[in-house]
Amino acid sequence: MAITMQGTWTVGVKSKSAAFAQRFIIAGATTGNGTYPGETTTAPVVVTGDQWSITVQHRPTSSAAWVPSAERITFPILSAGQVRFDIQSNDSGNDLDYDDLILGCSMPFSPSEYVLYGNVKSYSGLCLFNPCYPFPWAVIDSPILLKEALKHAAVRKVLEDLYPERIREYLERPGVIRPPRPEPDPAPFIPMAIPMGTSLSNVSRIINVPAKETVEASTSPQKETLTHALSAQVQIRAERMEIGALSVGRIAPHAMQIAKLRDTLRIGCSSKVQPGLLLRFLEYDRTAAELAGGPYTGAGARQVLGLAVTDEQGNYIFRFTQTLEDLAAETMDIVAGGPAVATQLRPDIIVQIISGGTAGVLYESALYPDVPNLRRIDLCVPENVLNPGPTACQGGRAIQAIGNIWTIPGVGNALDVAGRITATNPTGPIITRGAWVGTLDVFACFLDRPGVKYYTIRFRKPGGSWAFVQEEYRHIKIADIGLPNYKGTRVGPDTRNLAVDGGPKVPAPSYLNIESDSEWVATHRLRKIQLTSSAYEVILYGPGESPRSVDFKIEGYSETGDKVAGAEDTIRLCIDNRPVTGDIAGVQMGAVSPGECALFELASPNAALTVRFKVDHPGGFLQSYGLAVVRGSNTNVPVSDTTAPVQPLSLDYNETTHGNFFFGTFNAVGPDGDRYVVAELQPNSGSWLPSGKNFCAFEFSVSATPRVTNGYSLGSGRTLDKELIGISYTPPSGS
Repeated sequence: MAITMQGTWTVGVKSKSAAFAQRFIIAGATTGNGTYPGETTTAPVVVTGDQWSITVQHRPTSSAAWVPSAERITFPILSAGQVRFDIQSNDSGNDLDYDDLILGCSMPFSPSEYVLYGNVKSYSGLCLFNPCYPFPWAVIDSPILLKEALKHAAVRKVLEDLYPERIREYLERPGVIRPPRPEPDPAPFIPMAIPMGTSLSNVSRIINVPAKETVEASTSPQKETLTHALSAQVQIRAERMEIGALSVGRIAPHAMQIAKLRDTLRIGCSSKVQPGLLLRFLEYDRTAAELAGGPYTGAGARQVLGLAVTDEQGNYIFRFTQTLEDLAAETMDIVAGGPAVATQLRPDIIVQIISGGTAGVLYESALYPDVPNLRRIDLCVPENVLNPGPTACQGGRAIQAIGNIWTIPGVGNALDVAGRITATNPTGPIITRGAWVGTLDVFACFLDRPGVKYYTIRFRKPGGSWAFVQEEYRHIKIADIGLPNYKGTRVGPDTRNLAVDGGPKVPAPSYLNIESDSEWVATHRLRKIQLTSSAYEVILYGPGESPRSVDFKIEGYSETGDKVAGAEDTIRLCIDNRPVTGDIAGVQMGAVSPGECALFELASPNAALTVRFKVDHPGGFLQSYGLAVVRGSNTNVPVSDTTAPVQPLSLDYNETTHGNFFFGTFNAVGPDGDRYVVAELQPNSGSWLPSGKNFCAFEFSVSATPRVTNGYSLGSGRTLDKELIGISYTPPSGS
């Protein structure tokens, strides 16, 4: 696995202890690119560049090809004015000592240069809070944790005080954890932090004496200088997060109970290291509200600093520079009453985990404020956000998941004969007999068929002829990170000679199987393709055809192009990207239908208004629809149809009632041939107008939500049509 680097470093061979020939390759740099002998006589190389990589290789015999070695990094130290760390490697020999070739990397210490490092783990189990954040912070950094946390009264009370708007929104829409959107990678969950220390407006910092191994043996004056430099770069154990108006007294009654919950559940919270994760580092500028003492929201301006990849032990190192312009910008990011100005001029950092294929954000950390020049940041990431697919082939099939929806049996999800999805597993969106839309991430694996070098994907209408999927698919290769305008390395399709369907080898579009290749970023290596679902829908079906079932077949081939026995799977998906349509044909009072710029003069305060409206999804994939009335400055006016036959003003899909198809108003009371229904509306309060008002503007609107998913989120509701009218009522004289 290549090691990613940033900025200027001097790279040299520190030691070699191997019988095999060794070399290292520097790529993607501005200067210093090349292949260098892995010998202690090799001159150190000064490498410059925003983003580059080092790959160690070995050759088992003089006639063999060079192959990558396993690589891992040590954590940096500050010694003799230099920041130093090693890259250790292990070749394919019998030992596992990681001393076959050791490269030493160094850079001069400078107040404008920052080096971040640490370890990244995923966590799962009975974790109510992120296990990596130390006391006094209890951090909730995923929707699943939030759901569990709100079950505890003490936690819920504090969260409602700290984040009232976010908690209110979540409680109003508990089934939609991520914002519905067509793209496969939703916006990351912004962490919520509960402070449990004694000083909530400015949690005290703990300054560490430099570790013994940090300052190597040197003369007394040198050591004194180094110790002074390190002391100026305090290691923050307790982070400062401002919460302003929230007083100590409001959290104090609950802090002990929250701490006990955290300690009790920690026992059942497990973690494991995560190699090959792509990290993105951001510099964060706090909002005016945050600077005034409000809680961290994540809504401030951000600047991308660069990328790093975790090694096989989950360790990373990242370097960036604070320019004079950056320093000047930090003067606008100072909290009154906070630490010393010199401390606050340091950058505030957020770390994200990036998808290997599309640079979508899988996870975002809480804020790390005022980081010193050499800073360790260990991360714990919810395991479920890293890979919707499993780490090995399980469940008796190759195709494991579409997005976050498992396709293996026995986990609460099922596809019916047409490919409609019913999903009840909480790791993904919950849906009943829904259609697939948008970009579909197909996760599959051939780990139980290790001979698979390439794979093809084909599609067809059920019973029809197969055609090859030829959408380009890219993934991030570690050694290529930092190349100009880098958007990922092509996985396929590329034309290769394959024995398709057992016949003679013919040219066919196929993809490289990267699932076990550590040279590629680990996150989403099991993702085999991102299907643009609408493309196959259009190719196979006409505008009025339903249902729109599409079969997809994946097959694995060896390096020689032969089919690998058992390396195949087929899945049927019902795809329907057609939109929900609807409108309000008109609003009238009795026989009066004024049309545009309508003004109704009521005969009585609650005179009935007749509304003719329609909502329709051509494939029957509607989740709900509703007719609403709003008055004046967005005041909701509850209304009902009290004239038989009573028309429901809102309807939700019900599997028992509707089966596979819920079209909309077609399933309501008495639709006409065009699927319109009529409702005679009267206000539930007995009067359209508020007391003391003789006139007001009204909005009648119809909205709907489709019953669809892309594997990550559910279809979002939208307003289909609005009708604006004026209503006037003049009470009889003397009344």
